[in-house]
Amino acid sequence: MYRYIINRLILIIPVIIGVSFLIFAILDQAPGDVVHVITGGGATQQEVEALRAELGLDRPLLVRYVDYMKGLLKGDLGKSYISGRSVFEVYTERLPATIKLAFASIFVSILLSIPLGIYAAVHSGKIGDNISMVAALLGLSMPNFWLGLILIITFSLQLKIFPSGGNEGLISLVLPAITIGTGLTATLTRITRSSMLDVIRQDYLRTARAKGVNERKVINKHALKNALIPIITIIGTQFGNVMGGAVLTETVFAWPGVGRLIIDSIHARDIPMVTGSIILKTITISIVLLVVDLLYAAVDPRIKAQYSKGGS
Repeated sequence: MYRYIINRLILIIPVIIGVSFLIFAILDQAPGDVVHVITGGGATQQEVEALRAELGLDRPLLVRYVDYMKGLLKGDLGKSYISGRSVFEVYTERLPATIKLAFASIFVSILLSIPLGIYAAVHSGKIGDNISMVAALLGLSMPNFWLGLILIITFSLQLKIFPSGGNEGLISLVLPAITIGTGLTATLTRITRSSMLDVIRQDYLRTARAKGVNERKVINKHALKNALIPIITIIGTQFGNVMGGAVLTETVFAWPGVGRLIIDSIHARDIPMVTGSIILKTITISIVLLVVDLLYAAVDPRIKAQYSKGGS
């Protein structure tokens, strides 16, 4: 098991190298200049060149990238071109807001999708199943930014129940969590239904029914437990994605999270901030997916035995 965890952590290294180089190359070729953002476009040519030299932007891309990676090996993610603050410090300031949003949206998703998916599977082919799948399809089809705007117009501007943006406590978490959770619910409902249909007619469930086991217990205990692997996969992937920053939702609701930080930094051409944030986002998602793989072992003893042997 430990060897498997170590191998997975080692695989993060080439991913970080590839992601960081792509960010450097893309932002280097993108239109705009961070120097003009800093100076506001009112500096003389000499002042611009001096600032470029101070930031190291007068050097070739590969030289700057190699220097950045040398710093990264020492645990230094660099400093923001705009604020001059440590990238890691700024990122960790924004991370708690993203963590709250991730847990809240996943909670909404699980609360709605698991019962809905089970109901659709149990009533497969009936009107309840069709209604559930249509609802899931509608949730999957609605763009997050559009749903977010509708919720703001309805519950903030008209009904004045929830704030339209910002992080002002739990009440400001409701609308963005529903916005993200609705999209996640659509996918998770379909996966839950599909996974439950695979196991719901298995022989061991017929045996349990023949022994007089209550139907609710057959479904919720025996069937659901054996259908959990795909469900855990989707939940873990969705949680990792939201932890990395729900860019559109955080932007619509002015939520001070990681996703909005990355977008603002891209607009400012703040290469160290963008690169460092995405590296930390990559590490976060990789660790979440590793935890998901370990949860497989808790659910299925066969997978635990495979991990113990060093299998992948």
